[in-house]
Amino acid sequence: MAAKIITVAIEKGGTGKTVTTSNLAYLMGLDGKRVLCIDTDPQGNLTSALSDGRGEIANGAYDGKALYDMFTGFRFTKTQDFITATEYGDNVDMIPGSSQTPRINQRLPELFEDATFLSKSDSSKRINSIADFLFYFLKQVVDEYDYIIIDTQPTRDSLLLTNAISAADYVLIPTMCDANSQESAFRTFALCNELSNAPGSRLKGVGVLLTAVMKKAAATKLIRAQCQEVLGPALFKYEIPHSLSVGMAVTNHQPVCFSAPKQPVSIAYKQVYRELKERLAKLEVK
Repeated sequence: MAAKIITVAIEKGGTGKTVTTSNLAYLMGLDGKRVLCIDTDPQGNLTSALSDGRGEIANGAYDGKALYDMFTGFRFTKTQDFITATEYGDNVDMIPGSSQTPRINQRLPELFEDATFLSKSDSSKRINSIADFLFYFLKQVVDEYDYIIIDTQPTRDSLLLTNAISAADYVLIPTMCDANSQESAFRTFALCNELSNAPGSRLKGVGVLLTAVMKKAAATKLIRAQCQEVLGPALFKYEIPHSLSVGMAVTNHQPVCFSAPKQPVSIAYKQVYRELKERLAKLEVK
């Protein structure tokens, strides 16, 4: 069965995209699932989190063998050549980011022209839309994994983000319990719904996850109630609590579920993973 492709996205920074991506990937691998992580964020934090810090952008550890290189060598490259192991067992792989990731947005129009030209003589290079480039590469390995999970940059104006959403079966939107994050989540939710209604869309579902939740804070109750009213069943039942353990895990370049598995935040991520599996299963039935 082909992998479920999950994109983690919201236009605002600091809401827990990378933390959520790395922890879900770790839990999926622990669950015996084969997982491929894609780091499309120019900051490269997912690459760092899955490489024990060795993959920090400044280190240049993946220069020449990262996402940019896969894209820019479109005429000749194969996805498999850019997949590398992570620190979290045989089940979790990644296509890392590098300092060149921001250049993908600049190169995509030119690469799409190449694809349009090449498709006249080689149908295997056919790409119908500039938003389908990432999916073109993921299609080559989609049968080798159970899940492909994509971390994204905090923006709403990026061809690479559009590619990440266009490739997805499901988009997960992590948002903190504050007004600015909430508005960003609502805009990203609306964007995903708009894209899901476009002809040929692969997107089957969208979910919103509350992160860094301070349960006793008055703002939490207000934001939660507003999210429930606007999002309805798209809002996840389980939430990620605020925890100092997350900051320590990020500092150590590790998923918190690995470094502090018994902490409430790690238990919450396990609950979110179970809920995500249930949601994906329901989409499969539909």
